[in-house]
Amino acid sequence: MTEPRRHRITNPLTTAPTHVPRSVRQEIDESTSVGQVYIRSLVRSQLRAALTVLATLALTVGALPLVFLVLPAVGDASVLGVPLPWILLGIAVYPAVLLLGWLYVRYAERAESDFIALVESENDETEPG
Repeated sequence: MTEPRRHRITNPLTTAPTHVPRSVRQEIDESTSVGQVYIRSLVRSQLRAALTVLATLALTVGALPLVFLVLPAVGDASVLGVPLPWILLGIAVYPAVLLLGWLYVRYAERAESDFIALVESENDETEPG
């Protein structure tokens, strides 16, 4: 006895293949879940950089008053007649803040350029060429 022949029934309105390769740019532009993952990863890396800079600033500059309280000799010291706390909090803090700002901008720009390179390289691979 022969087995009945199988018939495949499809919807005539669907003409697209079941799997269409899409670029990262399309995923992001169309706000798909995959595109949202890419965007979230970029935002997360920039947030991580900002929190690292904030924590470094809090642990260095924010801890200075605590150092002056715990070690009174440091708070009572002076350089050329100017109290050391004034020098540290009034002068030395600004170069440190500028350095942290520069490091943050550098890291954020590198994360953005890596993201752009990912989008462009993925786009180049999917385009016929």
